[in-house]
Formats: sequence, structure tokens, C-alpha cells
Amino acid sequence: MRHRRVIAVALAALALITAAGVMRLGLEDQRKPETSSELLYLPRGPYLRALAIGHEETLADLVYIWALNYYSSYQNKEVRRQYLAAVFNDAITELDPRFTESYVIGALVMSLEYGQPDAALKLYEKGLKAMPENWELAYWAGWECYSAKRYLDAREYWRRAATMPQAPVTLMRLAARMLEKAGDMDAAIAEYEQLLQQTSDEKTRAIVARWLERMHAERRRGQTSRERTQR
Repeated sequence: MRHRRVIAVALAALALITAAGVMRLGLEDQRKPETSSELLYLPRGPYLRALAIGHEETLADLVYIWALNYYSSYQNKEVRRQYLAAVFNDAITELDPRFTESYVIGALVMSLEYGQPDAALKLYEKGLKAMPENWELAYWAGWECYSAKRYLDAREYWRRAATMPQAPVTLMRLAARMLEKAGDMDAAIAEYEQLLQQTSDEKTRAIVARWLERMHAERRRGQTSRERTQR
């Protein structure tokens, strides 16, 4: 999702070594049993930026790679949860607010492993505040809401994403589909019809046409069933 320029200067190397040393002081003591109070000490954003001395993106990369490696070393689930918040919310995204992967990976783990969709969405919103036109973050936030069966919230994220530069055309039909998932059939049909009129994307037109045909068929069957019941 992103590309880095190689930074090969002595100051960057010094910053990374210094930061790694500071972080390791409080990271772990394998000789002691894990407790939540033993969780790593990781300086927050302002202090990490000071350590980076102008190479915040490089330090963010270092912390990110380190985080993926060390996350699995904690067996205590609560320690892992606190670790996750400390690293992804308070460190990496503070160092480099435009590091898309850190928001996505952090939010996915918060949601899938810990069942915390609100924490995941908070991280996505932090990313969207830093990158208001990042359709990928809005897209993933929409899936977070969809997984939690918050269909109208998913719809808003996907509608928002669809207006952003380079967003795929699929987002508008996903947003429209959420009206049907939420049970608002009239609004869904109206939006499908509007989408057919507005889009020139053939794949979208074909898919939406099938959805419309299915919904109209379901309505006809429902009407027939009601008529038979009333006889």
C-alpha cells in the first residue's frame, strides 16, 4: 500500500539504535511471569518523534516490524490487548500518521482477536482524520461495521469512501446493498434504480440489475402469498 524511500544516513541509524534500546528496557523479562503491569514501556508519540530526529517514518517502520514479531510472544491475552493499543494507537500511528497498514492491521486484530469493533473503528477514524481521502481506511471501517451487523454505519463508510480519489466503483453498490440488509426494501429498490441510471460501469449495472430483479420477484411472491391467505 505504500512505498518508502531508503534512508541511509548515520543519524537515522543512530536514532533507530537509540529508540530500540529505550524500548527494550521495558519490553520484556522472560524470566518473570507475565502480568498486565509488566507490559512493555513504550514512549508515546512526542518522545518517539524526538528519538527519530527527523526520520519518523523509518522509526515507525522499525516499530511496526518489531511489533509484528513480538506480539505473539505474549501469552497473556490481556497483556497482548494492552500491547496492541500501546503499539498501534500510541506509537506507530503517532510517529507516522499516514502509515495505512498500521491502522488496518491494528484494527483487524482488535476486532478479530478481542471482539472490540468500537476500538477498531476508533483507530480507523484516527487514520481518516490524518488522511481524509484514504478510501482504503473507510472501506475497512465499513467492513468492520458490516461484520458487527451495523449495516447503516457500514453504508455511511462506503458512501464516504466512494467519493474519495481512486475509489473503486464497487463501493457505491456495497453502500446501496446495506439498505436491503438493514431491511429498508423500498429505499433499497429506489437506490438500486438510481444507481442503474447513474453508473456506466457494466459490471455494476449487471449486478444491481440482478438484485433488482430478485427483489421485485420476492415482492411478487409475497403479494401472491398474501392474496391467497386473504381468500
